Amino acid sequence: MPETLTMDNFAPHLHTRFCVAGLENYELELAEVTDHSNAQLEQFALLFTGVSSPWLSQASYRLTHPQMGECELFLVPIGPDTTGMRYQAVFSRFIAGPKRQ
Repeated sequence: MPETLTMDNFAPHLHTRFCVAGLENYELELAEVTDHSNAQLEQFALLFTGVSSPWLSQASYRLTHPQMGECELFLVPIGPDTTGMRYQAVFSRFIAGPKRQ
């Protein structure tokens, strides 16, 4: 797993399952990968879905994937839909260093 995660690391694994380490048989499906980047910022969001109950609280979780390996993401529950609870992980970083005046 690369040290700096990018949208391209996740996009090929859309609609696949990630296991939540430390929680037996708890999986999240990567449901969406959305790019919000602009000229200054690399920004993207990951949307995962899981079972309706029990749901995970807002925290950092170690996820494992058969092809990607292991990564740690800060997941925020954003509410349920018809498929279960939804979780979001958001990334935002400068593409180039901030301009100094």
